[in-house]
Amino acid sequence: MRKFGAVLVLLGLLILLKQLRPDFLLWLEPYAGHIKAAFWGITLIALGLHILIRDRMVKTLILVLYLIYLALYLVV
Repeated sequence: MRKFGAVLVLLGLLILLKQLRPDFLLWLEPYAGHIKAAFWGITLIALGLHILIRDRMVKTLILVLYLIYLALYLVV
């Protein structure tokens, strides 16, 4: 639960930073449409890989990569 709390705090800080300094993520603007359009595909692939893979370290890596994508999706 502590890791989930840390993720929520990070997302909150990113959203707050975007509100206070919109130019912070200006370099991601050209990719915003692609990031938002691929949401369900990325989500299904991450969920499928998480179910299929048995190695705990690889599962954690998939989760971290998906959380980075989710942060980009929410902030951009």
